[in-house]
Amino acid sequence: MKRIIAVILSLILALSLFGCSKKVEAPSSTSTTTVPETTTEPLPTYNPFTGEEGFNKAAVGVRPVAIVVENQHDARPQWAIGTSDIIVEGEVEGGISRMLWLYADYTAVPEKVGPIRSARPPYVIFSEFFDAFFIHWGGSHNNQDYVGGYTVIKRDKVKHLDGMKGGKLFGRDNTRRVSSEHRGILHGDKIAEAIKEKGWRTKLKRNRFSWLSFNDTLTDAGTDEAKIVNCKFSSRTDTRKFNFTQKDGLYHTIDWKTDVAFQNIIILLDNTQYITVPYKGATTTYLNHKYDGGTGYYISNGKRTVITWQVKDNKLYLKTGDGQSELKINKGKSYIGLASANNGGTITFE
Repeated sequence: MKRIIAVILSLILALSLFGCSKKVEAPSSTSTTTVPETTTEPLPTYNPFTGEEGFNKAAVGVRPVAIVVENQHDARPQWAIGTSDIIVEGEVEGGISRMLWLYADYTAVPEKVGPIRSARPPYVIFSEFFDAFFIHWGGSHNNQDYVGGYTVIKRDKVKHLDGMKGGKLFGRDNTRRVSSEHRGILHGDKIAEAIKEKGWRTKLKRNRFSWLSFNDTLTDAGTDEAKIVNCKFSSRTDTRKFNFTQKDGLYHTIDWKTDVAFQNIIILLDNTQYITVPYKGATTTYLNHKYDGGTGYYISNGKRTVITWQVKDNKLYLKTGDGQSELKINKGKSYIGLASANNGGTITFE
């Protein structure tokens, strides 16, 4: 028994000595792992379209809405015009202009908005610059070389609400003696419910939103006078006229049969393309914006300046005239005019 115990102790000693003889390497100073920082800047608590404080806290970081509103004379004055944060306007076809109303807080859209009209590619794409839900009533279809609004919606997987599908979100106002296409309305107070039922993402994606930059205090847009602004979108359209009022410091227009005022006017000159296709036994000519970028004007506080702009990674960038710095605009509502740089768009000032 003693011999057995002695053998066991000898084996244990040998194993311990073998283990201790193994070299233990110190960790290399070049093999450390760096964990990238995941912190991001907090989202601004002001209205991202107007720069104004007092924005609904529940709407901070929530996707906006973009609503297509028609602009033919029988549609004026449009229901709730002047309530959106931004109005975008340009030609769609046949010399007819149309509008896109942007609201940063879709719970603030009035109970009755309209007349709501159909989707056109330039407006679908513009809504994507701001990661917005797109609201419309109908849309254009592919026709020979023309790519329709519905195709762009499907291609870009745009989350949209369409009046053609009916539902409690849309209706008609029969108080006006005009044709039905001028009476289609959106019940703005039902937007939140409709989006919730769809189960869509409501959180704003920061990298899909075209952030605007604002001045801390009211600042002249430039040094050149701009008391009167006339914007003709192309050689085929009428002219949108704005007058600066010293009393409130805003640009007013009565072209929509009611007084609507803006702090800022932004005109983007863009290369456009006309596409003529057969339509209902005749032809129609659609206008497409290429969004190639270019020059334009920023107008505010009775003054103007030349600007540059570009679309990159599906976002809109507004820059100073030399293209070196981001453009800062004054806080308040804005009008964005889409004018043709190659098909007779003209901007004049007085």
